[in-house]
Amino acid sequence: MKTITKHIVRACIFTVCIFVLCWFVAAVRPAYSQDLSLYNFGKGKIQVRLYADYFCGPCSRIEPKLEPLISELVKKDVITISFIDAPFHKYSTLYAQYFLYSLNNNKNIDHAIKVRSTLFEASKIPIQDADKLESFLAGKGIKFSKFDEKPVFYIFQNFFREDRVTSTPSCVVVKDGQKKMVSGDNEVLKAFEDLRQDYKNQDEPSGTKRKRNP
Repeated sequence: MKTITKHIVRACIFTVCIFVLCWFVAAVRPAYSQDLSLYNFGKGKIQVRLYADYFCGPCSRIEPKLEPLISELVKKDVITISFIDAPFHKYSTLYAQYFLYSLNNNKNIDHAIKVRSTLFEASKIPIQDADKLESFLAGKGIKFSKFDEKPVFYIFQNFFREDRVTSTPSCVVVKDGQKKMVSGDNEVLKAFEDLRQDYKNQDEPSGTKRKRNP
């Protein structure tokens, strides 16, 4: 009788352990998936990582030119882009936090571009306080939901090491298994323009190329 009771107790403990494990996996997986997907946009086969700093002059100068290119390439499913904010300035991390907080509230490429533009604007004032930055964003109609951003920053650190980024703006393009990195405002802008041109060339129907003049 005692032997049967022991088997029953062990079976109950095993069942409880399995239940707890399944609950833990289910609870953790969405958070981890959110960490991975929060800063990614698009479903394209070409992977792009854009490194920028809101207090970087060249980053700010090319941002208005990059915005329509990024929007088009994402919406056409040409690229999957990751916005990775570089902590090269004293207040860069603060701005990176609120960019992620805003994405946690609204995960949309147009919204992401608007927030980036607004943060670049804030850096020129410059706003160096969290409360003032929150008020500035709210005044632009940007909402945010705070969360623990440390896991995302940890992923960013791994990308920095992998790509060996030392300056901004920088851009990494992974296409057909080949990885290419460029740095500098003109070079980064050209990388996106080339992606758009490649997409346009592939999308162009055969037989519609312009004929050369005799």
